[in-house]
Amino acid sequence: MQPTQPDPKKELPAPRVIRKRRRSQGWVWLIPIAAAFIGLSIIWHEMSNRGPRITITFQSASGLEEGKTQIRYRDVVVGVVDDIRLSENRDQVLVRAQLDKDAAGLANEGTVFWVVRPSIGLEGVSGLATLLSGSYIEADTDSAFLDDPNKFSFVGLEKPPPIKSDRPGTTYRLRADSLGSLGAGTPIYFLRIPVGIVTGYELDEGGQFVDINVFIDAPYDKYVSGSTRFWNESGIYFNINAEGLTVRTESLASIISGGLAFANFGPAKSLGEKDVFKLYTDRSQAEQVPTGVAIPIAMYFEQSTRGLDVGASIEFQGLKLGMVESVELRFDRLRMRMYTKVLGTLYPSRLGPAFERMAERSRDLKDIAANMVDFVERGLRAQLKSSNILSGSAFVELGYHDTPLKDKDIKADLPFVIPTVPSESLQDLQKQITSIVDQLEKIPFESIGTNLDESLKEITQMVRNMDSSVTPELTRSLVALRKTLDELDGLLAASGSIPGQVDSSLREIDRTIRSTRALIDELRARPNSIIFGTPGQDYSRDTLGDNQP
Repeated sequence: MQPTQPDPKKELPAPRVIRKRRRSQGWVWLIPIAAAFIGLSIIWHEMSNRGPRITITFQSASGLEEGKTQIRYRDVVVGVVDDIRLSENRDQVLVRAQLDKDAAGLANEGTVFWVVRPSIGLEGVSGLATLLSGSYIEADTDSAFLDDPNKFSFVGLEKPPPIKSDRPGTTYRLRADSLGSLGAGTPIYFLRIPVGIVTGYELDEGGQFVDINVFIDAPYDKYVSGSTRFWNESGIYFNINAEGLTVRTESLASIISGGLAFANFGPAKSLGEKDVFKLYTDRSQAEQVPTGVAIPIAMYFEQSTRGLDVGASIEFQGLKLGMVESVELRFDRLRMRMYTKVLGTLYPSRLGPAFERMAERSRDLKDIAANMVDFVERGLRAQLKSSNILSGSAFVELGYHDTPLKDKDIKADLPFVIPTVPSESLQDLQKQITSIVDQLEKIPFESIGTNLDESLKEITQMVRNMDSSVTPELTRSLVALRKTLDELDGLLAASGSIPGQVDSSLREIDRTIRSTRALIDELRARPNSIIFGTPGQDYSRDTLGDNQP
């Protein structure tokens, strides 16, 4: 079946054209306008909340990244690092950061910045959170400067500060002869309780001492007063005395890195703002310093002061009255001679009741110095004494001597100058030791050794000769002696009855001697008794007595 073909002659209907109505496109412009408004609002918000831009100088940019490293204050993000570059001389790193508006007060003189990184030390472990979040810059400021933002360039700290500004407590200063093992962060103990740390140190202007800054936390700072003494508690303290062995230490950290401790000696005293505490070597040295007034003295020795060290005792009649503070060699230009200047401190309170009577008249150091002038005029002198012959250590002894004063004008100035006398005993001891050493050097040890070696050789040869010639003769003599003793033993055994006969004869002889002695006594008393015999007894009134009627 074929499909039906359309008829070409038949006309198709005409198409109908309908025009669409055009709509308005003006609302499209609202989109960029809204976007611009939102962008302007964001920009205005950022500009209105943006604080000052600061620059922090560090030695290196380790752990810092642009646009990521945060600036924190009390663990609150207050800014972001936006630029890191080298300085012009390329020896430092300039870190530029944008602070928030709320943190604008950090741009002041009292603010410090440092990079927080993970660290492990004797004080503990810190900064472990940065292992996940990365390093950040920590800020700390003094609240007194928050209202005056006027600084925008800072030098960052390479290490975190020992204490933060919001940590309650008090700062003190100690003075020591040397720093030892102390450093920032060294712990401080009170009754073995950690109560503070060392914050820093510096040399004094003269370069003779080290001034150490310490911080004592509240409320322990109230126990620090004018009677407080600090000492170095580094390591382990050993002491052997009549009571046995004493071992004392504070903690493991103080053994490894050092530590300080303090305690109060005597009643509490007021403390001035500029007072500086002396740092003692150990607790025993701090305990030796008595309470009460301290008199500085000076002594000038023209003899050798070998063995006299700082800390040596100054004694008076066997009582430790003070200690030596310094020993310095000086030069006298007038006499062109060297001498030794010894500075020390006396503590009169160690005199006990004697000082109490002196204190009734002496109220201050000048009065006590005036009294010491009288003592010097009466013969008080200083003399070196040997305290230990083996170690050669010495001490200063105060005593009365008849040595006249070279300078009659004695002043009561401080430090009070005490005249000295030469230590004859010490010099004699040194001379004797020198003489003994000289005599020992004169002994010919080499020739003595040679002679002794020859003598030993001769003795060895003599022993060999005795072994070869004398020993056989001696053996034969001993054999003959043993034979003689055996014969004597047999003789004594055969004569066993002789002792009994001898004993009987001796008894007879004894009786004969007694009879003869009685006869002799009788003849002496009555010679005619051998002819007439012994007369009978005479009876008379004398023999009968007065009892007759």
